[in-house]
Amino acid sequence: MKALPLIIFLTQTALALSANAKEITKGKNGSIILNNKTHPTTYKDITKSKDGIYRDLIETNGTPALFTSGDADIIYMLKEKNGKIFIDCAIAETRSNQTGISIRKSICDINKELHPDYAELGYSFTDQWKDEASTIDITPLTIHSKPLDITKGSIEGIEIHENYNSLSQLENSTPDTYLKKNNECYKIPYKKTFINYSTTNPTQPIGLSVLVTPETYEFKKYTPKNLKSFHYQKCNETS
Repeated sequence: MKALPLIIFLTQTALALSANAKEITKGKNGSIILNNKTHPTTYKDITKSKDGIYRDLIETNGTPALFTSGDADIIYMLKEKNGKIFIDCAIAETRSNQTGISIRKSICDINKELHPDYAELGYSFTDQWKDEASTIDITPLTIHSKPLDITKGSIEGIEIHENYNSLSQLENSTPDTYLKKNNECYKIPYKKTFINYSTTNPTQPIGLSVLVTPETYEFKKYTPKNLKSFHYQKCNETS
């Protein structure tokens, strides 16, 4: 399976609680080391490929994270707590094997200590998201050549929509994303939009993040207050 583009998302929570990148470094034979003030803690079997999944320690804006690539590309944001490494967020990019519908979501407040089988944690989320995406009827686009509009969720009265105007958009996972509020719409001017969730209520979106600079993997986070402040206009025929 061709690896999806690397995705990195910096949540305010992760930035506030994460360890400095210098504190978490690569060790030998696939291990990583937490270099705390008292004594270093080594976590074995964390990087290098395992069970067909590519794994590596990466750094993004001074924040350490783990990247895995298999059936999905997932970033695990890390934090230090009481001399141990914990996973704070999982940020995933994948698609349904049945319908081809794109999936870009993040979930935070995971708070699980790092373990050699941490990749399975992300797949517990993406498998569910893929099952949900596989139930979507894509025949309006594939058979009738009509735009496919999908409501992905809502945040405080603002609907999140994805629109596929062509088979090419479906095949390349490049839908247009727009917001709808009181019969008015706002098209998000970025190619990749991620819906943010928390483990406290994993089915309710709490915000959005967009990839603003692909070359440096820079993401921008939008709270419900930000989404309400956008300049909404009359929806067009495909919105």
